[in-house]
Amino acid sequence: MTRQLLIVVTALMAFGAMADDSAILEKDFALMMAWFPGIYDNQEQVYFEDELDVADTQRHVRVHTVLQPVNVPRLGAHVFYLQQYVNDDPAQINRQRLYVLNPDHERHVVSMQIYTFDASERRMDTQGDHSELAQLTMEQVQTRPECDVLWRRKANQFVGHTQREACTDRPAEGAGRAAINRYFLLTEDALWISEQAPDETDNAVTGHPADVPFKHRKARPFECWMTATQRDGDSTFQRGLTVHDQGGMVWIKTDEEDAQQVGIKLRNVRWPYGRNRPSLVLYAHKPDQDKAVSYAWADPGAQRIGINLRWMQASCTLTPQSMGLNQ
Repeated sequence: MTRQLLIVVTALMAFGAMADDSAILEKDFALMMAWFPGIYDNQEQVYFEDELDVADTQRHVRVHTVLQPVNVPRLGAHVFYLQQYVNDDPAQINRQRLYVLNPDHERHVVSMQIYTFDASERRMDTQGDHSELAQLTMEQVQTRPECDVLWRRKANQFVGHTQREACTDRPAEGAGRAAINRYFLLTEDALWISEQAPDETDNAVTGHPADVPFKHRKARPFECWMTATQRDGDSTFQRGLTVHDQGGMVWIKTDEEDAQQVGIKLRNVRWPYGRNRPSLVLYAHKPDQDKAVSYAWADPGAQRIGINLRWMQASCTLTPQSMGLNQ
């Protein structure tokens, strides 16, 4: 009887441990779903690589990333549309994906399937209207199970990766077939991404040569108004301008012949060196001048910031994520 009782108690303890693990994974998954969507940009990484005079071969291109939940019932309940463009140019879209995330209770991870579009299904910009995505069929997208990303919570962050050497750029064996290793790190306000395809000697064929990830920070959207003085002394006023605090920029033109331009740029600066404190910075710009003509700063968590140079004024206020954003 004692032996049977021990077996029952042990089984109950194992079942309880499994139930606890399942509950923890569900809670972690809910937190990840809250953190995952957003607008991300590596403006700060690009800026400080220039400031630190990093070698050209080691620098990162600027990448603007949007991750938005979308309704694609055929793929699952937790689907996100990813769109990236480079060089701060929305016309230079270089990646469009669908990410499907689900808790995997057998492996105690969050699994992420990556779907790519057929060339004919790629859109120049689907950020504004996702209705077409709901009509996608399984024939219009592709995924490779061996390229799934497995996420685990590590302290107050989530770390994801593909199985090393399992994911390749071609589905069949053959010459030129290269393994692709993907790594992700997610926090409440950042998303780091690294993608490496090493050759036979483990040198990077694609990706950063030193395996330094793209360090994207999550952007906060602001709504702004601006004024600019015309040549006749009157002022042009515009409101409802949208910008984000990871290097977002917007320009206005004065209401006159031979219109003048005035721009503002917003950054939430985090110095990677020295003793400078993090700051929310609003810059005033004129065309054909790389450096700002002036700037103002505030606490990095500030919800409003403004600048008054007499010939121009601007004020920006934090807006809810649900509001539209010109990116």
